[in-house]
Amino acid sequence: MSSTWMARLGGAALLLAIAGCGGDDTSEAIESPTPSSSSSEPSPSDGSSAPGDQPTGGCPYLHADQVTEALGAPTKETAGTANACFFDPESGKGPDVLVSKVDIAIDPADYASQSRALCQGDVTDVDAGDVAFACLSGMGPIGQVYMGRVLIAVSVTGAADDATGIAAAAALLPQITVP
Repeated sequence: MSSTWMARLGGAALLLAIAGCGGDDTSEAIESPTPSSSSSEPSPSDGSSAPGDQPTGGCPYLHADQVTEALGAPTKETAGTANACFFDPESGKGPDVLVSKVDIAIDPADYASQSRALCQGDVTDVDAGDVAFACLSGMGPIGQVYMGRVLIAVSVTGAADDATGIAAAAALLPQITVP
């Protein structure tokens, strides 16, 4: 795995851990993923994801074709586990997506509020999960969807600009499934 991805993964874990600070409660940090030899199966031909239609293969949260649609460029899953999934452009040039999972030990509403406070500039609210939004974080465009005590964060790097990265993250949030 490239040092850029490792830095992003470490930075994402730090961002999410800081957002969850409060009291004596802690949250689980994301672990380093291990490459998967299997690829994700495609979703229905219209690109939609029906409720309960979970990706198979490495990443349990999204299909590569869903990421491709959101980014507007062919994308492949390069690693996927229950804690983190990586999607990279097939051409080697273009935006990358990191999907990470955090089990929240503190009140999820407080965690979401604290995470939202870290956003820089405007926040895009998204109709997904219990709470969902996308914004510019200190590490770039990110989207977060909270489902019970689970947070799925979608980080987009290498987009044409921050607004495009935020829009891609926001487009992916309603498509996320949590097994």
